[in-house]
Amino acid sequence: MADVEIEYPRPDVAILRLNRPAALNALSWNLVEELHAALDTLDRNNACRIVVLTGAGRGFCAGLDLRDQGNPGALVAGITGPRAGLIAQNRMSSLIPHMRRIQQPLIAAINGPAFGGGLALALGCDIRIAARAASMCVQFIRVGVSGCDIGVSYMLPRLIGAARAHDLILSARRIDAVEAERIGLVTRLADDGRVVDDALALASELCEFAPFAVFATKQVMWANLDVPHLEAAIQLENRNQIMAGASGETDEAARAFFEKRKPVWS
Repeated sequence: MADVEIEYPRPDVAILRLNRPAALNALSWNLVEELHAALDTLDRNNACRIVVLTGAGRGFCAGLDLRDQGNPGALVAGITGPRAGLIAQNRMSSLIPHMRRIQQPLIAAINGPAFGGGLALALGCDIRIAARAASMCVQFIRVGVSGCDIGVSYMLPRLIGAARAHDLILSARRIDAVEAERIGLVTRLADDGRVVDDALALASELCEFAPFAVFATKQVMWANLDVPHLEAAIQLENRNQIMAGASGETDEAARAFFEKRKPVWS
């Protein structure tokens, strides 16, 4: 059985499911490799517009599988010591930029515990929806390493502010979905058992928009988190708006408005 599965409930929407339910979908090295491969597969699928990331069973992702941490296998074959550790660490942490690079926006459907690296995967998504029974924890410091790992020290302050991020990273305290929504870590709550359905409903809404518009929005939002000033952000926005205008999609949007119908995107 694969550790990562892709399901297409409709041609333009994919469910990317972590599939180690007995281990609460903890990050084994095999799962990391399969997740990289799945992201590549999705990125090449131009018919797929939106991806929902979730976990099988009752967990989203419990973080690093501690039983597997010293066994990166073929990834570092013939290499030992710090070099082997760095190669393996880079491979796991590079999941986050990989998620950012693929063309489809990712919706995290957090169906249960999202701890450590699992929380990092949720933070790497574009939108986060949590089941009311879900819980989250930046647990790295609990297992004897720095609390800053897999991009969390970059992503979390940008989502919830530096003060709250310091609290969660240093204390490694567990928060429930209600607190996560209150502080902005997630933006929507779902009834238990409904989080994937709610994520798919949102995915369907996003598929109503022009494909380039959705892709460009994801690209600009992440890029403009790091630009040095407002003018640089506006220049990137302007570039994509001109490209979108040249595609003819705005003309189709106008025709659809006056003809009182849904647009038919190219």
